Amino acid sequence: MRQDTLGYAMRELRLYLGLSQADLSEGICTQALISQIENNDVSPSAELLYQLASRLGVDINYFFHMKETPRLDYVNEVIRQVRRHIKRREYSEVADILEAEESNPLFRTIKNQQFYLWHKAICTYYLEHNASTALLLLHEALHLTTTTSKNFSEREIEILISMAILHSEEKEWECALPLFHKALYHVRFFPIIKDETIEIRLYYNYSKALSTCRNYEKALSIAREGFLLCREKQRLYLFGELSYQCGKLHYLLGNQELAIEYLNTASTIFELDQNNNFKTHVENYAKKIGIVHEA
Repeated sequence: MRQDTLGYAMRELRLYLGLSQADLSEGICTQALISQIENNDVSPSAELLYQLASRLGVDINYFFHMKETPRLDYVNEVIRQVRRHIKRREYSEVADILEAEESNPLFRTIKNQQFYLWHKAICTYYLEHNASTALLLLHEALHLTTTTSKNFSEREIEILISMAILHSEEKEWECALPLFHKALYHVRFFPIIKDETIEIRLYYNYSKALSTCRNYEKALSIAREGFLLCREKQRLYLFGELSYQCGKLHYLLGNQELAIEYLNTASTIFELDQNNNFKTHVENYAKKIGIVHEA
């Protein structure tokens, strides 16, 4: 298949978005016709191409500019770099990447513009401490795509979580808790969450918010779900933090034996992860509440 054809451009973008031919064709044309277009056996009419472009979230001219547009693997690498820096809380590096890509034509597609706005909001909050502008950017990002309140995409769930975390940082619990609850609802009813760290991050931050609001039993239930997910999937991401959270909540609920068990687990995980600062923090908390750490 030639890489400078409309059919190739459509196929590459469809695969990048994780859509099947049936997903793309639904309500527009037959799956067979999509296959013929992608194989360059037929050329779509202007009306059909417009409908397919809208479904894919791009302008119709996107397919005619592919020769001048960077390949999608380049976008994937940019996204990977941004997410890596976000997980490390390296917001200045993220801001530099976003500034460099601001004029990139590929980042003007709806899906990539959503990603751009989402992470610009995060940088705006943590670098400029501007909560109102960050929330406006998150709301704009959330409403860029065409899903409904009953049908959130994986990315939209992530944006909801970001909004909830931002409200939590501002101690706006009346806004944060409903957003966490909404995100949890969509996570549980989403067919397949490709990135397990989305669920883990949701459980951890939702539990922290509930704990701050003194809803310890529900906070523990949520934290334990995250803990079990980490253990089942053998994920170190936030595993220690969730163990620590479970330990603290068990102590607050009067379950000292379980508190000791979870705090010891947290200390061990942080030691394996070579996170000495967090390991020391856990051990200091254990001493503060009168629990002797098991060496």
